[in-house]
Amino acid sequence: MIISNNQIERVLQSYIKQVSSKKSEVAGEPRKKDEVASVERSDKVSITRKSEEFQKAMELYSKLPDIREKKVEEAKERIEKGSYEVSSREIAEKIIYRSVVDKVV
Repeated sequence: MIISNNQIERVLQSYIKQVSSKKSEVAGEPRKKDEVASVERSDKVSITRKSEEFQKAMELYSKLPDIREKKVEEAKERIEKGSYEVSSREIAEKIIYRSVVDKVV
């Protein structure tokens, strides 16, 4: 299954919205004096497991090439040899599949 950049961006945007809404919910709640004092005394930073996974996914995504050189070279060779053939049915199926997937995700 091919995942488009558009799909990845949508997933990442929804994740960012989800995380930011949770932060605003926590920030919007009034705190008791005891809670404020304890928070001030015990400030610390912690990265959640989901954040770590998100950062790793973003790193891997940023390393992906925009163009798959090996596939391009193979296609060029097949075109030059005259052995590159794709049925119109396959093309139509891919176009329809991509449009449906982009609407769903």
